[in-house]
Amino acid sequence: MNNIYEREQNNYKNLNQVANANGVVLVGSTFAKEIPVCELRQTFQLDCDLYNRSYTDLSIYDAKDLIVECMDSLSPHKLLLNLGETDLERGFHTITEIVGAYETLIKELKQHAPYCQLVIVSVCDSDYATKPGALNRQLELMAKRNKCQFADISSAKASTSPCVKAFDILRFFMLDRLTLSDVILANA
Repeated sequence: MNNIYEREQNNYKNLNQVANANGVVLVGSTFAKEIPVCELRQTFQLDCDLYNRSYTDLSIYDAKDLIVECMDSLSPHKLLLNLGETDLERGFHTITEIVGAYETLIKELKQHAPYCQLVIVSVCDSDYATKPGALNRQLELMAKRNKCQFADISSAKASTSPCVKAFDILRFFMLDRLTLSDVILANA
């Protein structure tokens, strides 16, 4: 594991000691870290334990140990993964390499915690010149190959409140079942 994540990891270790197990966990990079999940969980009246364990500039190549430690501490029943943003921005790896590393990670996480549902979350356009369309298409195919759900939040950056828009999309993946009011609100 890379020491650049050590301070955030230590903070999460302390929080995990008082957190409830069997909830929903969001793990991602910088965009995901900015999503205020506690406030938005209240706003959207979600009845689940929800934790954001995202890291600034998290690379897919550094994610495994951090995620496994989180899974061991929180035993989530659902894990939302929003990775690839940092790797795409840095440009050190091709999309094929990023997706290959992601697929390896998914297989390892499924083996480590087969009870945990995985949701692959698309990468949003960034303030940089990053255009993640090609990566997102490959992530969606990878999600299907690995029997994971795929949450497309790529349109969130165009919103006046990107984090709120992303959460609004993701909340349907956080629930175990939809109610009629969820469907009505989504179409309003």
